[in-house]
This record gives sequence, C-alpha cells and structure tokens, in this order.
Amino acid sequence: MPLHLGPHPEPGNTPRPKFTLPTRRDFLTRAAGLLTAAPLVLSGCRGTPGAKGNPGGWYAWLSDIHLAADPTALLREECMVANLRAVLADILNGDEAPQSVLINGDLALKNGQPGDYATLLDVASPLLRARVPLHLTLGNHDDRETARAAFGLAVGAPVPTLDRCVSEIDGPGIRFVLLDSMIAPNKTPGTLGTEQLQWLATRLDSDPEQPTIVFVHHNLNSTWESALLDTDALVNVLRPRTQVKMIVFGHTHVWNVRQVDGIHMVNLPAVGYRFQPKQPLGWCQFRPLADGCDLQLRTIGGDQRKDGWTTRLTWRAS
Repeated sequence: MPLHLGPHPEPGNTPRPKFTLPTRRDFLTRAAGLLTAAPLVLSGCRGTPGAKGNPGGWYAWLSDIHLAADPTALLREECMVANLRAVLADILNGDEAPQSVLINGDLALKNGQPGDYATLLDVASPLLRARVPLHLTLGNHDDRETARAAFGLAVGAPVPTLDRCVSEIDGPGIRFVLLDSMIAPNKTPGTLGTEQLQWLATRLDSDPEQPTIVFVHHNLNSTWESALLDTDALVNVLRPRTQVKMIVFGHTHVWNVRQVDGIHMVNLPAVGYRFQPKQPLGWCQFRPLADGCDLQLRTIGGDQRKDGWTTRLTWRAS
C-alpha cells in the first residue's frame, strides 16, 4: 500500500485540468477518498510499470522532515517547516523539473499526529501545483494508520497480504523499490519482516535486468550493523541480485556515501534538524546514467561547506 501524493491517477481515470488541496478541516474529517483531479491517495498503483529505455531526467531525495501540526514549531533551533519550504523552493527553481520527489521517512515530528500530515499537505502545495509526483516512505516517527487516513486509502493495493506501505516506481532505465521498516510510532528501531522480504525478493526477480535502487528509512552502516534489526536478512536478499545498485536510507540525520559489497549506500541528510553540528541540512539530487549516476548534495542549512558536492557512481556488474 504505497504512499504517493500528486498527479498520480488511478488506472483508467483521466485527470481533470485542475486540482485543489484539502483544507485542514477537510483533512481532519475524512478518513479516505480522492481529491479533485490529482488525488492525494495511498494508492494501489506501481508508478509506471514496465517502463524501459535510456535513463533521463533527475530525481529529488529527502529524508527526516519532521513536520509538526504547528508550522512555527522549532526543534534544536530549527524551524522544520521553513527548512522544507526552502528545500522545495530549491527543487522547483531549476530549469528542469524533477521526475519526482521522494521523502524517505520521518514525515512527522514525533509519533505521526493528524496535524503533522496536514502540515505536509500545506507545505507540499507548490510541488503539487507544479505537478511533480511526491512519493513517501514511513519512518519511526510516523503512524501507518494515521498516514493512510491522511492521504486516502485506495482499494486494490498490490500487496494485500502486507500491512506495510510498500511500492515500486519504474522509470526510464531505473527502478525504485520503497520499503516500510516502521515497527510502531516513536519506536526507534525498525524491521522489515519475513513477508516483506519475501515480497521484495519476488519483485526483484520479476525484472532481473533493470538497475534498481532500494529505499528504507532505517539506516545501515558500513559493517552492516544497523537500526534495521533484520539488516542481515535484507542483505541476503540484495547481495546476490546484482540489479540492485544502491540502498538509500535516512534516520541518522547524517550525510554519507559509501560502498559495501559493490552496493552503493547513501545516507540522506535530514531536512528538519541536525543531531551533529558538522552535518548539513538539505537534500540530494539523483541523475541516473547508463552505467551509474551523478549524485549531488544540495544544502539549505547546517554545515553548508559541501553544498553542491557531486560524485559520479558506477553500477556494479549485473
């Protein structure tokens, strides 16, 4: 049951020329449903299934936005809403719009209150008006049921046996798989579970040629120790499936890029606030290439000495 916001119509539906965001009252009184034209839904679709071709365009990756119901709320001397607005403005100010924006968990401040997600709807409005799809994963500060109520629950999810928000997004020359590692709201560690890992293996085996990037909120580090309690089981799925080129995670509020067993590991910086003074606040621009990618750090706060730092990564052989 993936989370997708923005111009992401259900199969067979034709989008109307306009769309409107819900008011906070609308948000708090509805448990599910579709918005006008570009529905904000917990959708049952898979992006663009089977899309192939040469890689093109770019993608914006964010993590740990930690929004509160109060848009003026501060934590560690940072206004989380102001930081997200700055990131979205940076994303939209370029000459070329991104293919999509992905926020990799910890959407909410502490434990996924309805008002936290209402704030996200408000702040995301410029992105949605630009008709840029927004994809979401859940982190340990989110609440799965509240998020489902917030963004609408669509019938016919692709994984009816999983009580998780998982998703696949296929684009030209690249495939993203979004996992759900949340155990419970405000419970720090994460886990994927046997059923989700089995689903992941099956889906990866369905397309062994397409370069694939896996997203999960909880962190893996260079020794495979992690806040993700079943890291070893995840690695056992990913290591032999050489179409998996990269794992992207957040949770630590640390920016880091490294490689383990041929798989690139990207720890996204936080948007909301820092734990460590020498860390940036910002986002990552991902541009896929035929045999790898260009990855650029964009900062809006914190330690900005590495703003614009770019690296070219090469995919491991399939």
